[in-house]
Amino acid sequence: MDDDQDQQQAQELMPLEKIRLGCVPEHFSSPLYQAVEKRLFTEAGIEVEIVSCPGGTGEMVNALNDGQIDVAIALTEGLIASLSNTADATFRIIGTYTSSPLTWSIATSPTGKHASTPRETPGPEAWQELKGAKIGISRFGSGSHIIPFVLADNMGWLEKGKEPFTFVPLKNITGLIQGVESGEADAFLWERVMTKPHYDSGELHHLSNITPPWPAFMIAASNKALVDKQALKTLLAVITKEAANFMQCRDSGESVHYVANRFKLPIEDVKSWFAPLGFPTDARNVSSAAVAECISTLKKAGVIVNQQAEIPMGKLIDEDIAQLE
Repeated sequence: MDDDQDQQQAQELMPLEKIRLGCVPEHFSSPLYQAVEKRLFTEAGIEVEIVSCPGGTGEMVNALNDGQIDVAIALTEGLIASLSNTADATFRIIGTYTSSPLTWSIATSPTGKHASTPRETPGPEAWQELKGAKIGISRFGSGSHIIPFVLADNMGWLEKGKEPFTFVPLKNITGLIQGVESGEADAFLWERVMTKPHYDSGELHHLSNITPPWPAFMIAASNKALVDKQALKTLLAVITKEAANFMQCRDSGESVHYVANRFKLPIEDVKSWFAPLGFPTDARNVSSAAVAECISTLKKAGVIVNQQAEIPMGKLIDEDIAQLE
């Protein structure tokens, strides 16, 4: 038994032969796909395998915990909530992927009780209709589960010991659309641009939007991967460089057409998505103010279970890699 334990510990201390990088198969991941296509990771001396995680942040957190991926690019609120609620977390945040926040659209049935509300009605006027609603989510702990609490907090619906909504796990965007169509869910929240084709086709009704006040995506690495800090720093350096190139090629139209072609999105929708998009000057940068804001909101929403606990940055972030600002 001791020999087995020694062998396992030795394996955990070995450098990474390959970094399994989990991400959502959506437009935000374009710089990652381009970096692989251009062999930028290989040229920098690391091997990277993109692992598609259509279930989003909840799926990636589970994959990090189970050792199925080494690094995840996941929603800030989902990573922070998971780390804050876990005594012995199996991963840490190592950087920031996007500096801009994510706009979540609220989708409902085009024939249901919310259909008469004008498309993209702003804020509380539309949100009021969702009190006590059945909200479809990809899985518990995902952004689609957490952001409704942000909405409920803004509306003053949070009561201790009482959920503001009934949550219905439906796995992914396909399941969520089917859930709204069947009436299993009244609404769900998903990234605006990826959901827009379903609104334009009349398959869904675009009730409203909500944008939380922190960067959309952060980057996390498993404890096993954190042993090879140089490989992770190299990974972040390549991501930084390719994200900057991706934004530079926006004006020429090259990046716009890449996203439109890969994800079958209309050019005008891609241009609209690009307008507020931003990436950090260094992917290793992490804003302590943004993390604190997210923690505060998640506590108020009851997503962080122990609302009185102080959560040190070291519990969330590997400061040997990440650069706190």
